[in-house]
Amino acid sequence: MSDTARKVWGVIGGIIGVSIVAAVAAVCFHERELAQQQAQASISTVPRSTFEAVVDPDSESPTMERHIMYNGQEYQYREDIDTLLLIGTDDYEMSDIEMSNTLRNNSQSDFLLVVVFDNTNETYRIIQINRDTMTAIRKYDIYGQYEGLIILQIALSHTYGTGADDSCRDTEFAVSRLLYDSDIDYYMAITMSAVPILNDLVGGVDVVIEDNFEGVNDRFRVGETVHLEGDDALLFVRSRQSMPDDSTNIARMGRQRTYMLAFMEALGNAMQEDPDFEVRAFSALSDCMITDMSTDVIDMMAARFLEYDEEGIFVIEGESVEGTTYMEFYPDEAALRQLIIDTFYETVIISTKKSINKKAPEFPRIGGHFLLAGKN
Repeated sequence: MSDTARKVWGVIGGIIGVSIVAAVAAVCFHERELAQQQAQASISTVPRSTFEAVVDPDSESPTMERHIMYNGQEYQYREDIDTLLLIGTDDYEMSDIEMSNTLRNNSQSDFLLVVVFDNTNETYRIIQINRDTMTAIRKYDIYGQYEGLIILQIALSHTYGTGADDSCRDTEFAVSRLLYDSDIDYYMAITMSAVPILNDLVGGVDVVIEDNFEGVNDRFRVGETVHLEGDDALLFVRSRQSMPDDSTNIARMGRQRTYMLAFMEALGNAMQEDPDFEVRAFSALSDCMITDMSTDVIDMMAARFLEYDEEGIFVIEGESVEGTTYMEFYPDEAALRQLIIDTFYETVIISTKKSINKKAPEFPRIGGHFLLAGKN
């Protein structure tokens, strides 16, 4: 296996095995699609994930500007990018969710990652979103009727609806709204039960313990290298409120990145040594995934992961504060805007003729994700 291929499989594998899940989806997508349609036939999913359909008097109206001025420079939204939202839910069997007709679920988004493919430069970057981020999410009543937007932790956007496609669409909306209405083209949701499965499929993963796990797992001692097997892998990437020194999501996000990098070699070696690795992975993970991608799109995404260069993992900066009940994370607005400019926009080249760009609006303040606690 080439160094590039090893790197790509490692990054995607570290994100709860997305590369392997893509192979799984290519085989089982059509069988799963019919079951999803039957399960959600009676569920109200209005409004759809179109910003124009969202009207709420208590939040700012979305504008989705494609042509803006920012810090004196003119920008336009890029048309040569594609985005994939990866949702890690705290469910354990996706098959049970798909056939559920309930209008509320307990499935929160344990982690959220946006992969942005730059099809001109043939690169991709990953944006990691704190699950405690306060932003505008869709709210529904107990009958599934849309009630408008409410400012809550972004992880809760997945809790309305069945926990299947409708919940994924609402999570997709919340992520797009947080990113100033940047486009999210596709989603893929994976249950956290995939972590120990994938971890053991590659023979376990070695990590250096940097956080205090006292009382959580006394085998995890700061400074020591631990070989993660089974549920220990899930404990490592999920532990948060039980941690003695830090109940925020910041440390856990760091451990998830640590695990992602450690997983790299293990997965690359496993695929080299076992030609049937993907077949075994398919059998093990078939109940852990749901996506809106067709098989053709999945093949396209897999090819890009293999062919494009990875730019890195970008974390949205901000502040975690203790809310009335739960932790709340408020992004640094200036840093978030700059990340969005760098990722989704490109500089407009002004010609020698009269510029058509003089009336470009300033960067719109949309989405309502900084409306609480005086965060500006």
